[in-house]
Amino acid sequence: MKPFYIDYPQEKIEEHQHAYRCLHCKIPTTIIFGLLENHAEHCDYRIYQSKWTQLAVKLRPHKTHFDEPHVDEVD
Repeated sequence: MKPFYIDYPQEKIEEHQHAYRCLHCKIPTTIIFGLLENHAEHCDYRIYQSKWTQLAVKLRPHKTHFDEPHVDEVD
């Protein structure tokens, strides 16, 4: 999972000189602030990235309790 999602397509907000928003959900970048959950729930970018994030979590190897070092073990 990326810490910030800033690679979404953006468009300029015409009423402002240096303001941009997500091309899909039209939320300004200053509100999104690089966070996936700040996009609208129906946003195509958020949906696409969420699917990839969920897949990555499923494919990541998980440690079980027995793989962790135990504090009470003696050398």
